[in-house]
Amino acid sequence: MLKRVLTTFVLLSGVHAAAAAESCSLPSIAATVPLKPVANSNLLTAPVEINGKPKEFLLAISGNPTEISQAAINDLGLVKDVKYGARMEYNMSLFGMGGEGGGNSSVENMGVPMTDARSGRSADPVAQVDIGAFTIGGATGKGLKFVMSKDKELGHSKPWDGLLSGDFFRKYDVELDFGDKQMVYLTADTCADPNKMVFWPHGAVAVMPMSVLDGKMQVQVTIGDQVVNAVIDTTLDRSVMRRDVAEELFGFRAGTPEMVQVADRKDGRGNPVYGHTFKQLSLEGVVAANVPVLIQSNSDNKDLDRAPILGSRAQFTPEKIPALSLGMDVLSHLHLYVAYAQDKIYATAAR
Repeated sequence: MLKRVLTTFVLLSGVHAAAAAESCSLPSIAATVPLKPVANSNLLTAPVEINGKPKEFLLAISGNPTEISQAAINDLGLVKDVKYGARMEYNMSLFGMGGEGGGNSSVENMGVPMTDARSGRSADPVAQVDIGAFTIGGATGKGLKFVMSKDKELGHSKPWDGLLSGDFFRKYDVELDFGDKQMVYLTADTCADPNKMVFWPHGAVAVMPMSVLDGKMQVQVTIGDQVVNAVIDTTLDRSVMRRDVAEELFGFRAGTPEMVQVADRKDGRGNPVYGHTFKQLSLEGVVAANVPVLIQSNSDNKDLDRAPILGSRAQFTPEKIPALSLGMDVLSHLHLYVAYAQDKIYATAAR
């Protein structure tokens, strides 16, 4: 039902439906990555190779930095190195720039500073590992460093070997074709014509202004007369609204028909999770109807959203989850083009 409603409204929205006169050239493909569905969910993984050994990383395009599980580190025999205020360096010298499957090569050294988002100080501490060779979509990068994930469930109850974020190709655009299950890295495009930016067969195109904060892609969503800052989160099976936002902006109260507890579901700190179905949700003119969201106070990850209060070793404070996170239950019905240089996301219905 959700897919039918979303697809219908995206196609009928009419946003930027008229073609502009400007002529735009097609971007070049750096890498094409097939995406594999995770059983009994909306999530997707990407096949990769680490030092020649096949692994699967969960698609986490709106995250920072890319992480590898402790289980994969042990399996691959990688050596951990604990750093303070570490800077993740990526040398993607073997990624083709001239077109799919080859072309000219370019050295792209990118630094990702690891800092505490709450204080701006260098983070304590960061465990990382050296990766000799990392292959994705037929392209190989050498001499990388990955962060070791703090999530002990990776490689166990969460059946993937790491999180694949967008930190590798910051100078590239990304096409996320959830209908055909593939992700494509392309040379940055500055074309101003939405119908040329979206180079696949399509109906109407929505153009969403985007900002990137702490590696997360943020857009604005309108619900009723309220504008809510939302993040694009491909690691979430279902969309999530933070509880205080639901209560303060929309007046929801636990135990009422507007905020019904989800049976047997708790967040990462053991608090109850609730649910609500919004009648209408708009992203820059693209309107979706009857969109279900979970309402919770903390992330689902146990002990990962707790940060020590400065000056105390005994007290911890939970790190707030985003006001609204658009998960794969919504995103899987869209075809996206993320243009980092333009600070925009172009969206159509998935085919």
